[in-house]
Amino acid sequence: MTVWSRPFARISLAFMAMVCAAGLALGYEVEPMRLILDLGSNRTSTVISITNTRDARLPVEIVMKRRIVNPDGSQEFVPADEDFSVFPPLALIEPGQSQAVRLTYIGDPGITDSQAYIAEVQEVPVNQPGFTGVVFAYNFGVAVYLRADEAEADVSLTEIRREDDGLHFRAVNDGTDFAMLSDMSLRISIGSESIRLEPAQLSELIENPIIPPHAVRDFHLAITDLPDGDLRISLD
Repeated sequence: MTVWSRPFARISLAFMAMVCAAGLALGYEVEPMRLILDLGSNRTSTVISITNTRDARLPVEIVMKRRIVNPDGSQEFVPADEDFSVFPPLALIEPGQSQAVRLTYIGDPGITDSQAYIAEVQEVPVNQPGFTGVVFAYNFGVAVYLRADEAEADVSLTEIRREDDGLHFRAVNDGTDFAMLSDMSLRISIGSESIRLEPAQLSELIENPIIPPHAVRDFHLAITDLPDGDLRISLD
C-alpha cells in the first residue's frame, strides 16, 4: 500500500488555519448541533440548550426550516414551522443562564423518505438607549434529521474522474435514508496501489457530506500529485 502524504499534509494545514481563523467569541452557545429523530421508534421530540455567556440579556427566536441539498452541495432553506412545535419559540436568557427549547415533529408520520431540517436559533438584535453604533447578531443552525420508519441508505459511486484540481465523483443514494460521506471510508486505487481515507480525513476534505435519499451528490477531493494509472474510487 502506498500513502500519498504530501497532498494530505497541505490540506490538513489549510484546514487547521481556517478553523483557527473562525474561532470567534459569539457570546452564546447552542448544543447539541446535530439531532436525529426516528419515526420508527416514536422518537419525535428532542431538546436543545441555549447558554448565554455574555454579561447582558440574550433575546432569541427559534425558527424551523426544511433543508434541501442540491447535487452541487449548495443548500436551500424553506420555512417549515407547520412540521414542528417549538416551545418556547421566543426566549430572553439572563447572563450566565441556559434555556431549554423542545422541538417536536408534528408533520406527516407516514413519510417514506427521511427529511432534513434546521432549527435556526436567531439572535434578536436590540438597540440600547443612546447607542448609535452597529449591532451584531449571530445565528446558529442545529441540524435536525427526521428518519423515516425502516429507512436505509444505499450509496454507490459513479462518474469518477481526475482533473487538475483533484478527484471528482458522483455519489448516488438509491435508499430512503440520508447518508453522510464523512461517516464512510473511501478507497482510492490507482493500478495496484491504493489509499484508504478514514471518516476523519473525509471530514476535512469535504465541506458538505450529506447525500439525501433518492438523490445524487457531486463531490470533489482536492488531492493532486497522484500517480498515473487507472483510477478507481470505492466505498470501503
